[in-house]
Amino acid sequence: MAYDAVILAGGESSSELRKMAPYDNEALILIGKYPMIYYVYQALTASPMINKIVISGPVESMRSIFCREENVYFVNGGSNAVESFASAVQLLREQGISEQVLILPTDIPFITTEAIEDFLTRCEKLEADFCYPVTSKAVNEARFPGVTRTYVRMKEGLFTGGNLFLIRSKMIEPGLELAVKLVERRKNPIAMARLFGLGLVIRYLIRQLSIPAVEHRFYQMTGIKGRALISDYAEIGVDVDKPSDLLMAQEYLGEVSF
Repeated sequence: MAYDAVILAGGESSSELRKMAPYDNEALILIGKYPMIYYVYQALTASPMINKIVISGPVESMRSIFCREENVYFVNGGSNAVESFASAVQLLREQGISEQVLILPTDIPFITTEAIEDFLTRCEKLEADFCYPVTSKAVNEARFPGVTRTYVRMKEGLFTGGNLFLIRSKMIEPGLELAVKLVERRKNPIAMARLFGLGLVIRYLIRQLSIPAVEHRFYQMTGIKGRALISDYAEIGVDVDKPSDLLMAQEYLGEVSF
């Protein structure tokens, strides 16, 4: 199966990151020889599973980075990630959208083609409308010792949310309103659980909340069959959103050449 992909490149750098890297847009932050977004793009283009790629962000800047690349499209981003994604979807529908669309942020320069293909291949077996990966603390710290993430304790273990999203194109519009609320709460486990009801909050607090319970409640609320996938690839669960992450990216990727 071939997938279209959307890279969300409209995010502003945090004030802490701007002290280290003078770029308003995090996609433009240089890691070694390349802007951060270029690592994400290269991981996608190396996979035969990826068809069209849309970059949603400052078009002029993105065109200058990818001026020699083919099969890549550009749209201006919105005021938030959901609006930026909606703009990209509109372009894809004009071009002929694939059955499923992969969504990635720009701040995951560690991402690899292998990690992406593993996620997509495993999602195909789930037959879900929406797939979202999580990675365990053990996996993240084994791959990137000392890395700091926000973790949620579930019955199955201690996990952080991943940075890939796969959605059936026919379910995109019904899911956009909920997506705004999820993005707003993504760093706050209690707020996220509260969105899904008091029962889930209580189960979370007593450490009895399971992944299937969240999936079931998600379906009750939205009519969308969502599945969480536990990934063995820390590259999916580690992003660059603070100075220590950027220093780690420079250490791991500073000598990479494409």
